[in-house]
Amino acid sequence: MPIRKPIFDPPFNVVRSSHVELGVRDLGRARAFYVDCLGLLLTDETRDALYLRGIEERNHHSIVLRRSREPDVRALGYKLAGEDDIERTPVWFRRRTAQR
Repeated sequence: MPIRKPIFDPPFNVVRSSHVELGVRDLGRARAFYVDCLGLLLTDETRDALYLRGIEERNHHSIVLRRSREPDVRALGYKLAGEDDIERTPVWFRRRTAQR
């Protein structure tokens, strides 16, 4: 597999994921993967949800895995590098949507 060339001037700069919520069919299997395999920290859990974060994150959680009939993405948010990125991001997505 070829290695992609880096993009030094992206349309907006993403620092990290900020908040993610995923629907999962099996919380036990999801926990085994995200906690036991990937090493995310379980900060809280309910009967229907797991709340996870990375080891160096300051927030209570950044990922929620919620029991669902079908797997889905319910929320996907990013921390951007600066104010300019916040303004450029919706413009970029609108252009991409209009091209379809």
